[in-house]
Amino acid sequence: MDSEQVIKEYDLGGGIIARLRDGTRHYFGGYYHVRIEVSADITLSASFFADADEYRAALRLLGDRIRFHRVLEKMAVPESGIKAARQGLLEAFDSNVLPYLSRPDFPERFMRSEYTKCMKSSARR
Repeated sequence: MDSEQVIKEYDLGGGIIARLRDGTRHYFGGYYHVRIEVSADITLSASFFADADEYRAALRLLGDRIRFHRVLEKMAVPESGIKAARQGLLEAFDSNVLPYLSRPDFPERFMRSEYTKCMKSSARR
């Protein structure tokens, strides 16, 4: 299966698009690894930081955009069960991940979280 095949897109507002890609592949002996990869690119915004210095620091650490990425997967699925497994993963996305991504404060919270992780990581060096 083509790991770059976009199977669904969600407009989250603010120019953010969540893309779901099918990364299903043969695993072993007629069994498959059913995989849905979720990604959304978020452009850094100065308004999400305390001041211009913090924003510039975030740009240095993170670049001008960050990527939200999650993988939903089910291992050892027989070929006859791929469609049902994929549908189950899509339903799990709709009920668990999509509400999180759809929150109005998601871009800011995610951006701040990634920035904090990078700050901690660079402080350990």
